[in-house]
Amino acid sequence: MRSGSDSPVTGLVRTLGSTAKAVRTLTKRTEHRARRIAISRPLSTGGFLGASVTSWIATSPSMLPRTWWMWTLNFGASQTYGYAGGVLAERIVLRIMDAIGLRMEIEEDHRDRARGIGAAALVGISTYSWVRGVLRQREISHLVHEEPKNVATHVVGSLGGLAASVGVLATVRGVLATAQLYRALLRPYLPAGMVRLASLLLTAATVTVLAERLLRGRVLEHMIESGEAANRLISPDVPRPASPLRSGSPSSLESWESLGAPGRKIVSAGPTQEMIARTTGAEAKEPIRVYAGKSTSRTLEETVQTVLAELDRTRAWERGTLVLFTGTGTGWLQEWSLSAIEFLTGGDCATASLQYSVYTSGLSYVLDRRSPQRAGHQLFHAVRRRLDAMPEEERPALYVAGESLGSYGGNSAFRDVQDLLASVDGAVWTGTPSFTPLWREIASRSRPGAPAIAPIIEHGRHIRVVTRPQDLHRNYFGGLYRRWEHPRVVYAQHPSDPVVWWRPSLLWEEPDWLRERVGHDVTPAMRWFPWITFWQIAADMPLSVKVTGGHGHSYHAEMVPIWAGVLGQDSHGEGEALEQRHRHRAIVQAIREITPTT
Repeated sequence: MRSGSDSPVTGLVRTLGSTAKAVRTLTKRTEHRARRIAISRPLSTGGFLGASVTSWIATSPSMLPRTWWMWTLNFGASQTYGYAGGVLAERIVLRIMDAIGLRMEIEEDHRDRARGIGAAALVGISTYSWVRGVLRQREISHLVHEEPKNVATHVVGSLGGLAASVGVLATVRGVLATAQLYRALLRPYLPAGMVRLASLLLTAATVTVLAERLLRGRVLEHMIESGEAANRLISPDVPRPASPLRSGSPSSLESWESLGAPGRKIVSAGPTQEMIARTTGAEAKEPIRVYAGKSTSRTLEETVQTVLAELDRTRAWERGTLVLFTGTGTGWLQEWSLSAIEFLTGGDCATASLQYSVYTSGLSYVLDRRSPQRAGHQLFHAVRRRLDAMPEEERPALYVAGESLGSYGGNSAFRDVQDLLASVDGAVWTGTPSFTPLWREIASRSRPGAPAIAPIIEHGRHIRVVTRPQDLHRNYFGGLYRRWEHPRVVYAQHPSDPVVWWRPSLLWEEPDWLRERVGHDVTPAMRWFPWITFWQIAADMPLSVKVTGGHGHSYHAEMVPIWAGVLGQDSHGEGEALEQRHRHRAIVQAIREITPTT
């Protein structure tokens, strides 16, 4: 009989102990190497030069003045791209040199001088490009009528961008160190050909899990929760309307709480019958505003039916004008557009919309681009069917409108341009994203030689692209349009509106509008650079609604003459035109009084 020391159990224990010791030793050695890779490894020369060059380019101007965090995003993304490109270029060059047997060395006594010259050139070019970039920011501020940012804004943003790019580099090196660790752990147990594949799969799985927990589990869920909380917020500064002609009033089928925060603001705002009459000097009616909020207890189809029920209740079908709005991601509508319609029609109008999401337009774009399309399509066609069932002489004129993601969704109600013109009496689309299918069709039909920012379609017979109010009656270069026939459609888009011009293809393709450089409120010094321009314009978007009206994504006073044109309120003769301008100025001033923040 064998002793206990020679038993199978004891042998197994010894084997496991030896294996564990080997793994610990290997893990410590690999951990030390991973730490050296991630932290103490010198910067790549090619990567450093690439990051420096893209930093110089990143100081170039975009559309709007930059805040510190816009500088941070711009610098961080650009330096990351430059470093990666520089590393790749360096490896390609070294491979080529090895292949042809070429070697380059600097003599010992010349190295210090070369380093000094290189450092001086680096500092000099960096300083020049940064100062030039700050001066360009001042130029942009003047173009969009904004107060220039102070120098501290640019300094903090630049340092923040540097810190961001260093953080990205450390993260990438951490991923590479993780792959190295997996290779070291797997090497004793797998064939050489399988080690690389297995370590790659394990590293990818690790990164995916961490990204899922961080981005989706923390960032994305926080954004979703914030959107839902903001939608539930009932502000004491937003009074519940008493008029039965408003959704959310005591007479409404929709409760005040169900409208959501944007909906409550919409129905509680706007001019009264007395204000319209006082401003226009003519008799007026109380405008109708219908709105239905998003609810988890009903489908989009049921929400559309709720809007129809509210239109029935308020007898909106008896008004002269009915306007269907598609809102932005949160359900927000531009008050300037709503109020302009109400003043210009003397209150003889009804506006209707619904909420399809509680998230911002950017988050809605990422999570669900189908909802705005479905909302715009279903609301329009439900109302169109009701109108078609009415006697033609009793129908109100039907108009459609939307801004930003709302324009994207509202355009989706129509198959093509002919369908749009055949289905409505007019439309006003503001800040339409360039990836909107109907807008792309319109742009493709532009007259040769017309600028990309203001296409000319059939000499302005039905559709006119407006970058400023004077574009209503003359094209961008001052040429006359053909007589404006009904139905009339306006696409309003500022040259400096990043929401209009941003698209994924900016990563690799220079757009026509940037190649032409004709925007009146965009500096001609703006240029396209792969990757960098994409992030510059992306960083311009979040605050584009905060700039002065008439620029960026702020469509304010120009909505009055735009809606007047679409409604057919043309002036004839100099005296009538002067009277109309006075009337429009009075309306603009009245809207400013009820929307003080704009």
